This record gives sequence, C-alpha cells and structure tokens, in this order.
Amino acid sequence: MAALVLGLGMNVTSCKDDNDDENNERTPEEIAQDPYEKESEAADALYRLVSQLSVCDSLPNDWKTATFEPKAGKVLDQSQPRVRTIAVNNAAEAVARYNSLTGKDLPVTTMSDTYTVKGVGTLQLNVGGAGTIATIDVDVKQMPQLAQLRLVSAADMGENGSFKGEPYYSFGDVVRDNDGCYWICVRPAYSPNSKEDTHWMSFHVIDKNIKTYTRKGGWKQKYPVDLGVQKEKMQYLAQLLAIMINPDDYKAAAKDGNYFGGTGLGGLQEAAMPVDSLMKQAKLWNKNKVWEKIMPVGFKPDEVETFQDFIDDNLFFFYEKGSISGKNLVIRAVEYTDVGTFYRNEPNYEKVNIDMEKYAFNVTDAYTTRGTDGNYQFGGIVPDAFVVRYKNGYQLSSNWLFNPSPTDSIPGVTTIHRFKDYKNVSTVDDDDNESYTTDQAQPGMMMAKDGKFYKSNAACKANNTEAVALVVYVGKDADTSGNYRGLAMSYSYTDDLVWDESDNREAMCTENADPKNWADQKDGISRTQKLSEDGHNHPAAKRAWNYKKKGFDPATYGFSNWFLPTVGQLIMVIRELGGKAEYNEGWNFTIDKEVDAKLKDIGAYGLECWTSTESNPESAVIFELDEMMLKTSVQRKNSEYSISPFIAF
Repeated sequence: MAALVLGLGMNVTSCKDDNDDENNERTPEEIAQDPYEKESEAADALYRLVSQLSVCDSLPNDWKTATFEPKAGKVLDQSQPRVRTIAVNNAAEAVARYNSLTGKDLPVTTMSDTYTVKGVGTLQLNVGGAGTIATIDVDVKQMPQLAQLRLVSAADMGENGSFKGEPYYSFGDVVRDNDGCYWICVRPAYSPNSKEDTHWMSFHVIDKNIKTYTRKGGWKQKYPVDLGVQKEKMQYLAQLLAIMINPDDYKAAAKDGNYFGGTGLGGLQEAAMPVDSLMKQAKLWNKNKVWEKIMPVGFKPDEVETFQDFIDDNLFFFYEKGSISGKNLVIRAVEYTDVGTFYRNEPNYEKVNIDMEKYAFNVTDAYTTRGTDGNYQFGGIVPDAFVVRYKNGYQLSSNWLFNPSPTDSIPGVTTIHRFKDYKNVSTVDDDDNESYTTDQAQPGMMMAKDGKFYKSNAACKANNTEAVALVVYVGKDADTSGNYRGLAMSYSYTDDLVWDESDNREAMCTENADPKNWADQKDGISRTQKLSEDGHNHPAAKRAWNYKKKGFDPATYGFSNWFLPTVGQLIMVIRELGGKAEYNEGWNFTIDKEVDAKLKDIGAYGLECWTSTESNPESAVIFELDEMMLKTSVQRKNSEYSISPFIAF
C-alpha cells in the first residue's frame, strides 16, 4: 500500500464532542446544530481524506475553512509541488487506495470513478496511463496544495521511495504509547517495495475517542470518534490474529498460497517475513503472554481462551467514527466469517445502524456484549465486536517535527514485544515436552529413535529417547518416489568417505546434466537406491542407503531409507526454512539468519556433502553450508566428501 510520510500534527478537538456529562442531554434539534452532525457526510468525508493524506487525529471546529498540508507520498518533480507520488504493487492496490480515501467498495477491476462531496470537493480515479499504474486527481478545498496523486510501481520511485537497511519492526511487534495503549504492527516497513512507514492498530480506546449522547428518557450512547481511517489495513489485522491464534494451521495455508496472494499478509512478499519466522512470532506471542497486554479492556488475562473461542466463528471490527443520523447511530464495521478460512473470503463491510430509541451502545467496554437489551443489529444477528484504532509510525511518534527512520525505533513509544529481539533464539518451545505424530511434524522438530517428533533435544531426553534427524521440510512433494509428507536431515554428519579410483564410477548413468534443470529433481530416494546398486556402486550413495544411525531403522516406523538428497530437494528445504535460492553456474543459496543458526545447532556447517544429483558419468554434485550460504559444485565421484543422509516420512 502507499507509503504515508507524515510531519507536524494537528490535535485540535472540540471539548463539546468529548464531554461525558450525565446531565447534558441533547435534543435532536440541538444535535442538528452540532457542526459535526449537521453536515456529517462532509465532515466524515474530509476526515477520511486528511487522516490519510495529511496528519490529523481529529477535525478542528473550523474544519470547513481549515487547510491541511498533504504529507502522503513524495514530490518527485519540484516544478510540480502539488503532484505527489505513491508506490503501489498493482492496479488492484491502486483501487483499494482510492476506496480507502472515498469509503467506496469499488471492485478491483474498476478503471475510472468520480467521488464528490458538497463542502469538500472531488476525487477522480483513472487506472492506467503513461508512466503510472493509476492517478487520483484531487480538488479538495481544504487541501489546496494537492492536485494529483500518482500511483506507480516501487521501481519508478527510485531512491526517493526506498530505504536501505533492515527495518526495525516486524509483522506482529507490539509497542505501548504515552497513553498506556498497546499497538500491534500490522504492516512493517519493507524496502524493496518502497514501504517506508509502519502501520499499527490497537484495541484500546481513550477518552478523546469516545463521544457521549443521551436521549431524554432514552438510552445513553457512547460511540467511537477519530479512530483513524485505514479500511485497507483491516485485512492485515484480521490475518495477523488468525496467524497468532493458529500458527500451525497457517503453515498449510501459506503453502497453498492463500496468505501470500492478493491482500495476504498485508501485501508482503514472502521475503519480507518468511513463513517460518511468522510461525515463530506467533509462538513467541503465546509464550510471552502478549495476548494479556493487547486484549480489549473487557477481557481479563485469564480469558484468552475465551477470545480464541470467540473469533473461531466470526470477527467484527468497528473501524471508523460513529455519527448520528436522525434517530440512528451509524458506525462502519467489517465482518469476517469463519476466521479459520477467512483469508479465502472477501470481508463484508457494512454500516451498522443502531436504533437509539431501542438499543444502547457503549464503546467504553472496548467491545459490546450480548445482553437482554439487544445492543445492535448487524447482518440479522447480534454479534460481539471490537473497536479498532489505526495509526502509522509517524502518528505514533512523540515528535512529529521529523520523520522517524524505518530502521530505528519510533520516538516516544515503549517496545513491549519485538521479534528481532529473539532472532538468535533457536527455539521458543524448550518447555514443551510433548511428543508429536508424523501428521503433526513441522520444520524445526526433532525426529527421534522412538519414531515420534519433539520440539527440542530436552524434550527427547525427557521422553528417554534421542534425536536422529531435524525436520527440514513438510509438503506433499517431499519426494516423488513415494507418498511422503516431509523430509528430515541427519542430526549429525558421518566421517569423510574415501575409496579407490578403481571404483566403477564410469558405469553410473547421467539423466540430467544441465544445472538449470537440477531444481526439477525431487526423487532422492530412487536416485540413491540406483546409485547404490551393483553396476553403479557409488560409495557415498551405498553408505547412505545402508545407514543406521544409533541403531535407528526408519523402516520400522514406515519411513524411507536414509538417502542422499537431490539439489531440487535442497532448494525446497532452504526455501521452506526462509532462505532464497538463485541459479548461478550451479545452484547457490542465501540462508536466513535464524535458519543458519538452527543448521549450526545440528552440526550442518562447514562440511561438504554429496547429493544424488549427477552432472555427468564421472561427476556428481556436492553442497556446502558456510557463512549463511549453501553452495553447490560438481566434483568427481571418486573424491572424498561427507554424507548428510535424509529421511522421508
């Protein structure tokens, strides 16, 4: 989504709006004179615009004549200071940005649209055009310094739209502001896509976000105002919660592409935060009891399981200010159904209409509760719902005179939980001594001599068994030689193998000598078996095929023989564990720091080991793990190298 670069803020609010006076009962006639309610459509439209394009926590009393300096995006051409450029990934994201500014729900295939509000102005969307993904022409009297938003790809932003270095915050980090409210990072900065800002959401509301209205002889309403408008970020929060509550289910969903497509993970590419890291972040949340801090005030620390049960079926968020329209209180809300699979569905955005003569609404609980008074109607049912506030990193900052660097912490906030503080921790489950079945095995678990899986060596010892291999891949394509669920790598390496040059290396057949095609080889079991048979007799393959580590026979538990992995299987493993693989005269890999630490833990470091991928009748491929790199090279088959046997399970 577009980067928002915000400067000095405007915090002028109407005291009349924020007062909570039991005796200050206003009639409909008095409400009609309220400058916010009298022209609520114009006020809401303006707030939606300036909260995203400028710096504005709430509209001032003189909002009709006030002016707001644009801060979103960058001025790339100083001769056109009223034209600002924003990076987006594609046309669908450009339409989503326009929808967020206008409150519309246009389909992503929309090519053009006009939005006009009396007293505010006009926005005109045009998708396509020379040098842009889309443009939004702006004619808003309160923003005279802005004429057009150019929505372009990150590459077209050049040095103006990107930063260098590692972003300070990650998806799911938590901070506390000066009001004592906790904020969750729902989209971190990401340099390759020119995402310089961070985006945060909170379940905590404060007095300035509550407006009170009491009807004579009727219900007292407390409804939200000035929550911060970012409709396009609501999906990020919903997906984050699903991941944090069900990290194991997320693994399968991510592999199927359900999270990384469209708005999955807030538009982040996998390189921004790998699947393995997101799962670890989720487990850290649970281990460090982050839930107890971020939960709405209506929940107690011992009710986290209640929250999980609550969102298993559906999830409701109020994400914009409420307003009075006649006898109705109107609040915008988003609904997610079946949270376990909601990432496959489009969220349902609605305007919730609350009949103030029949129902009471009290936002001070931070979520509404089912009761005999009915509360409000939404989609034909009476749900619970959370109120969500939004800010970006610059709005959270205590000093708006300068823009905080995306590589530094936000000034004026306290870090409560930061993923990178745990990046050198090899596991977050050292206190879990449970055993797991083959169907439950996940990357990072230990395969033990008893045929079960454990989350740590300590857990193996607690169950009187020993680790023999590290699970490094889970997926139905683990080995095409049979129906296997995953791959595990030997927990320690064998000594170097030595044999005479008289070995019958020339008799070995070569099926695919072109390195560009090595990635397609995912049949290490059959290749190792073939190379170990009479007539081929590759010593390393034969040693692996007959390997018995600590007396462990994998066939006892329905696992495959030990075998030499192919280059294609190594590529799957490194990508699974968060690394990148690129072809460069062979296959070389960059390895994620956390993955590198885990591989060091099992002794898989600094050794050169055989694969079952051949290059020609006399040569085969070896791989080496060294300094966050996995390197491959072609060596003669009579050379002295180690073996790192794999098991398919």
